[in-house]
Amino acid sequence: MKIRYFLPMIFLLLVISTIVSTRLYFKKEKEIARLENSLKVSRTSVTYYQTKNKLLAAKADAMELKYHEVSVLFPEVKKEIENLKVSPRLVNHYSETVVHQDKEIVSTLRDSIIKDTVKVKVFNYQDKFYSVKGIAINDTQKVTIHSTDSLIQLVYRGDRYHKWLWIFSRRKLQQVITSKNPNSKIVYCRDIEIIN
Repeated sequence: MKIRYFLPMIFLLLVISTIVSTRLYFKKEKEIARLENSLKVSRTSVTYYQTKNKLLAAKADAMELKYHEVSVLFPEVKKEIENLKVSPRLVNHYSETVVHQDKEIVSTLRDSIIKDTVKVKVFNYQDKFYSVKGIAINDTQKVTIHSTDSLIQLVYRGDRYHKWLWIFSRRKLQQVITSKNPNSKIVYCRDIEIIN
């Protein structure tokens, strides 16, 4: 009689333990795939393409990491978050972009007199993105440069991890950055989605 009750209990325990083990296994597989993808993304560089209005845009995949993983893999990111005095548990995204600007400016020097006696040469240049003013007094030159730029950033779910799986494949978290200044080139970008 006891065996009749004991066998179904053992069978039920085996079924429950199998279900729990299977769920844990697939959860671990998903975590490993996320980490492998984030490490792969960290080693890739940006790709460039031209937007409809002829500006250069940079595109890069984003990483999905937990805060403790970010602090181990990228300690400089942890320092930046601490430097900004933001609680790490409140941070959802970290984005870093490096922009390089090249602009050749040609301006004519004009003779001028300041303080009624000192002869100097001055120049001014201004366009939509730059304002440059300079003055040369004897052998000293003073140049003031103001630069204005707008960066536009989109973080979205873009290409699929496995295109051949069509709708059954998850989409990658990707980042697109463009600069309004045509003399700017985005040379580096890193976007990390910090997940709990």
